[in-house]
Amino acid sequence: MVVAAMMATVNVNAQDEPKNEIGVFYGIESASNIFSVFSSIFAAAAGDQSSWWGPIGAEYYYHLTPGVAVGGVLAYASCKAEDEKSKQKDLSETFITVMPSVKFNWLRKKNFGMYSALSAGVMFASVSVDGAAKNVDKDAKDETVTTFMFQGTALGIEFGGNFRGFVEAGIGEKGTLCAGLRYKF
Repeated sequence: MVVAAMMATVNVNAQDEPKNEIGVFYGIESASNIFSVFSSIFAAAAGDQSSWWGPIGAEYYYHLTPGVAVGGVLAYASCKAEDEKSKQKDLSETFITVMPSVKFNWLRKKNFGMYSALSAGVMFASVSVDGAAKNVDKDAKDETVTTFMFQGTALGIEFGGNFRGFVEAGIGEKGTLCAGLRYKF
């Protein structure tokens, strides 16, 4: 009877803990941003200037245990380049990334937590060249590439109740630094 009562108590406590969480984020210095910088070096030499946007994204996690959660990450980033002399857009890059993810909560307090995470999946990159740029350079063409992408979060810090803010440091498609909001339910 004592064992059954203990098991019932453990189950009740486990049900009080939120099992799901959704979040939104914005990152800087993502893998696609670095990729875009390297691919734009030649364009920059020709007088192009780039404007970078992203990555922005959403994530979902389901807590298998209080310390381990599985889920997924969806990220979007883009880059536009324009000719410095004519001020006309000549190149657009779009990056959409989908990654399954696992999160390890290694410090859990009521209003504060620390964690690490690992995500790996696929990135769909699209490069679109403006018609005027194609007229100037006959080798310029639109391209779509599908490639492996990842995110390794070495340190994540979250603060708040069921509605939490978070900051992460890592490497990959969410960025070297990433911040956002998360809701646990």
